[in-house]
Amino acid sequence: MSNELGDLLNPGYARIARARKLLETAGAEVVRTAQDVTDFGSLGTEELPTAVAALEALDSIDEDESAARWVDRTFTARSSDLSEAPAESLEFVAAALRLRLALHTLDQALAAIPPEPGGTSPA
Repeated sequence: MSNELGDLLNPGYARIARARKLLETAGAEVVRTAQDVTDFGSLGTEELPTAVAALEALDSIDEDESAARWVDRTFTARSSDLSEAPAESLEFVAAALRLRLALHTLDQALAAIPPEPGGTSPA
């Protein structure tokens, strides 16, 4: 994929495209692992299940970013909250952390592109 993108886009935009693909994959993993979680109480705010449902309902990468950021904001679990969590919850936690990392990767890729003349951002 990186060779195809590198041939079509400048390196900065190819990096953004790869980061968006990573985010899409991470979002799908959050949705998949959330299906087995029976209690989100120790994993985040009351909005976490709704945020995950919003992520599941999407069909556009731009919406994926917005919904992923909502999941990230509502996912608040700390290691002390997970001491007796079932394996299904821990799989979701791992997926949510990968989602957080994918968002960070996207943010770094976007920040690496200078604003276009007129002050508009690249993405």
